[in-house]
Amino acid sequence: MSEQYEVVIAGGGHNALVLACYLAKAGVKVCVLERNEKAGGGVMTREYTLPGFKHDTHSVAHTLIQGNPLMRNDELGLKSKYGLQYVNPEKMTAAIYEDGSILKFFSDIDRTCDAIAQFSQHDADAYRAFNEQVFKTLDMLVMGMFSVPPTSGVQAAMLDQSVEGRELLRTEAISSWDLISEWFEHPKVKIALARYASEAMTNPFDNGTGFGFYIILPYMYRYGTGVPVGGSWALTEALLKCLADHGGEIRTSSTVAKILIEGQEARGVVLDSGEEIRATKAVVSSLHVQQLFPDMVPGVTLPEGFERSVKRLKYASIQPFQIHMALNEDPKFDVAEDINDFFWIEKSHSDEEEFARAFRDLEYGYPRRDFACYVSQHKVDPTRVPPGKGALHLYGFAPYNLKDGGPAKWDDVGREVYEGFVEDLRGMTTNMGDDNILGYNFLTPLDLERHDNAMKHADIGHIGLYSWQLGGNRPVPGWGQYKTPVPKLYMCGASTHPGSGVTGGSGRNAAQVVFEDLGLDFEAVTG
Repeated sequence: MSEQYEVVIAGGGHNALVLACYLAKAGVKVCVLERNEKAGGGVMTREYTLPGFKHDTHSVAHTLIQGNPLMRNDELGLKSKYGLQYVNPEKMTAAIYEDGSILKFFSDIDRTCDAIAQFSQHDADAYRAFNEQVFKTLDMLVMGMFSVPPTSGVQAAMLDQSVEGRELLRTEAISSWDLISEWFEHPKVKIALARYASEAMTNPFDNGTGFGFYIILPYMYRYGTGVPVGGSWALTEALLKCLADHGGEIRTSSTVAKILIEGQEARGVVLDSGEEIRATKAVVSSLHVQQLFPDMVPGVTLPEGFERSVKRLKYASIQPFQIHMALNEDPKFDVAEDINDFFWIEKSHSDEEEFARAFRDLEYGYPRRDFACYVSQHKVDPTRVPPGKGALHLYGFAPYNLKDGGPAKWDDVGREVYEGFVEDLRGMTTNMGDDNILGYNFLTPLDLERHDNAMKHADIGHIGLYSWQLGGNRPVPGWGQYKTPVPKLYMCGASTHPGSGVTGGSGRNAAQVVFEDLGLDFEAVTG
C-alpha cells in the first residue's frame, strides 16, 4: 500500500524545506522527497578535501535571505531555536587590477567611498548618491521579493503611476553596464561594479540585466552579507531540525520520476523505483520547470502556448567552475598586504573592451581564466577549518557548452582548466606552492549539473535573471504565482519568483498560496 500525506514536495532544496516547515508548523502532514543522499540542493557544505575543512558547494553567503521576514522576524525560530547564525565581513571585496592597483569595498559606505575616491572623486560621490537613491525604494523592492508577485501587466501598470516606478521599469529593461555607465565614469570602478552585477550569472552587457546591479550593493548595506556560521548547509540543517520538530518528514535518495495524475489533478508522485507516494491535498515541485513540464505530467492537456513558453526559457549565460582547497596557510597576495584580510578577493580587468570580450568568449564556449574570485569564508567564520589552517574557495566563470565538444568535453579538459586557475593564483601569491596545498577538489559546470539535476545547463538559478523572466513572468507569463496548469500542483524553487540565490523567498511565497487554498491562516503561523 502506498504512503499517504496531505502535501508531498518533490525536491529538497532550501525553498522546498522552507515551504515544508511552514506547512508542518501549521499541522499539515508533509513529506519532502530528495534525490541526493543529503538535502539542501545548492545550500550545501561538504568536506570535499580533508576532514575538518568545510567547503560550500555553491552559496558562500546568504545575502538575499537576510531581508526575508523568515529571517528578520525569525518566523520559524531558525536562529532563536535551531542555532542558525550569520556573520558579516567588514572587509568585503578587494579587486586587484593588472597594474597592481586595488579597489576595496567595505561593509561601511564611507570607507568604500574613500576607496573609490582614490580612483575618482566623481565616482565616490556618485556611489554614495546611487545607494541613497536605491535606499528610497529598497523597502518596496524587498517587500515585492517576499510577496506573491502580480502578473507582469498589473506590475507595469502599478509602476507606471509614478516617476520612481517608471524609472524601475527602465532599469529592468537596460543592461547593468548601461546603468553603471550612467552613474560612473572611471573604467576600473565601472568594471568592479559590473563584476558585482555579474554574480547573477548573467553578462552585464546584456539588456534586461539592469536590476541585477541596481539592488545588490544597497541590499548588502541594509541587511548584511550573511555568511552562515558552520557552512552554507547550516541553513539546511536548521530547516531540517525545524521540520522534524513539527512532525514533517524527509526522504533522501528518493528520485521523483513523475507526478501522479488522477482525474487531471495531482494526487501524489511516483518514484523511479515505481513506489507511489500519495498526497490528499497538494503536490509541490521545487524542480526545474523544464523537468516538470511536460515529461513529469503524463496525460495532462496543457494550455495553449504553455509548453512553448517553457521550452524557450533562456538560461544564464555564465556557469561556475569551482575549486576547493585545504591549505596549510592562507594565500598571501603579493600586492598590498592588508588585502589578505578580505573575505572576497578577485582579479579584475582594467580595459572595458577586453572585459566585454571576455564575457562573449564564455558565451561562445571558450574557457577564460580571468574571471576568478578567491573566497575565504573562514576569515569571518573560523569553524570552517582546523585551528591554524587555511582554505580557499576559488570561484571562476566558465561556459557550459564548450566549443567543439559541448558539455561532455568538460570531463576531458576539467583538470587542465583547474591547473590554469591554480597557475594564475600562484602568480599572484608568494606561498601557493604544492607544499601549501593539503588537498583540493574541483567541480566543472558538468559536475555541478550532475550533483543537482535541477540545475539544468549548470544554471544555478534554473533560468537566467533577465527582465522578461522576473516577477510574475517567472517561470513563464501567466503562471508566476506558484500555481501550475495542473490542479493541486504547485511550484517553488529557483524557477519561480524571486529566482536565483539563497532567498527562501519562493518557499515562503508559495506557502502563502498553498495556505490560502487549503484554508489555513498564514499569519497565525508567522506571528
